[in-house]
Amino acid sequence: MKKKLYSLIIAIVVLALLFGIYLFASGKSSDETEENTDESISMEDLGTQITSLSNVDKFTLKNKNGDFTFNKKGDTWGIDGYNNSFNSSVLDTMSRVFSSLYAESIIEENAQDMSKYSLDTPLAVASSGDITINLGSLTTDGKYYYVSLNNNKTVYMVNSARLNCLEYGLNDMIDKSLPKIDSDTVQELSISYKSEDKDNIVVKYDADNPLAREYAEKNGLATLVMEEPVENMLVYPYNLQGSVLVNLDSLNISDLVEISPSDLSKYGLDSPACSIYIADKDNSISVKTGDFVPDSNNEYVYVMVNDRPEVFTMAYNAIRPFEDASVADFVEKFISIYQRSKVNKITIEGDKTYTVDFKAEGENDFREVDEGVTQDFRNTYINNKLIDRDTFTDFYELLVGIGFDDIIPHYEIQGDPEVTITFELSDGSTDTAHYYNYDNTFYVVNKGGNDESALLVSKQTVRKVLSEAENLSK
Repeated sequence: MKKKLYSLIIAIVVLALLFGIYLFASGKSSDETEENTDESISMEDLGTQITSLSNVDKFTLKNKNGDFTFNKKGDTWGIDGYNNSFNSSVLDTMSRVFSSLYAESIIEENAQDMSKYSLDTPLAVASSGDITINLGSLTTDGKYYYVSLNNNKTVYMVNSARLNCLEYGLNDMIDKSLPKIDSDTVQELSISYKSEDKDNIVVKYDADNPLAREYAEKNGLATLVMEEPVENMLVYPYNLQGSVLVNLDSLNISDLVEISPSDLSKYGLDSPACSIYIADKDNSISVKTGDFVPDSNNEYVYVMVNDRPEVFTMAYNAIRPFEDASVADFVEKFISIYQRSKVNKITIEGDKTYTVDFKAEGENDFREVDEGVTQDFRNTYINNKLIDRDTFTDFYELLVGIGFDDIIPHYEIQGDPEVTITFELSDGSTDTAHYYNYDNTFYVVNKGGNDESALLVSKQTVRKVLSEAENLSK
């Protein structure tokens, strides 16, 4: 029995030793395989390093697009002879061919006929320090370039993706970036038109404007106010997103046309058809648009951006919403809409004059009805007659609910107004709208002293206001 037990123990120990030896051998084999795999990947992907310059801050390039001398100052690259902004990331990539270029293989070490690789007249010659890279033709599969260094006759084969940059021209190297605008936080939008048939549009966020301040206090959100062609019209960001800013993400530069144009008239940019300015709280973009690019089926237009000197092209679908903009599409269609607590007095002048006064009397003033929420409990009078609170609320909603149906550009207003409504606000400012006869159905309304545009307002709506004012004042 003891012999069997000893035999079993010895067998277990031997088995454990064998298992340990197996694990050690497996681990070592795995490590060796991993090392070999890493080495093979490195050789396959990189090949043989043929350039190794450090601190490349100057180089030259000659190709079919011209002769260029590049200089780096700090983190910014420039090109001698050009006062333009270039894409430093692109030029960094180009400069790295002198510091880390790898050849897939050596095709010929002492080539007698360089012409069969197009290295007798290279596609490009790039030089930095004591390194000159000669770029020959592509291989038949287009995956590699033939390359030689300096005046040596050794011909290398280098991955084409690494050396495409040596065939670049100004269009590839110019900075085409534009700041990104957040349509949710637009602070200003202006559109100026060459055509006299269209009104210029100016929309801004002004924290001191009563309408903007009131909306922010009431809803906790910023809104914008139109300054042209009609003053004091609310414009919400979502209105812009659904109209002029619908293709905002497409507002990108396509191609460089001319880097330093001397004659803008050939692009229609001496007198731009449309000038656009958009700004959010951090960035801004300005675009001037010219003629359509010939043979582009009206898909591209000439543009100048951000006061830069170059002429570029841009997709017309990004420009179209601005050129086709209608004020009525993105303003809130109310003539004068104010929270009652921001108004001190209203004057309605027609055949008769009605004066609405808000008076804080006794406990009838402003009260905090909830945390952070103040309500207007002031007494209201029409021609010195105290009006019941609920009755006045209905009248006030009718008054500030006067809206317009359309905007008529370049309308010449004539005669005297039939109705004038003026809001005197708590900050001391006033908002006056004049209602002129248009036809049997509509008034035209002039606001802000702009005589060139008029708002069409239903006479029936205004008559209801006058009729109710008359009833309440009796």
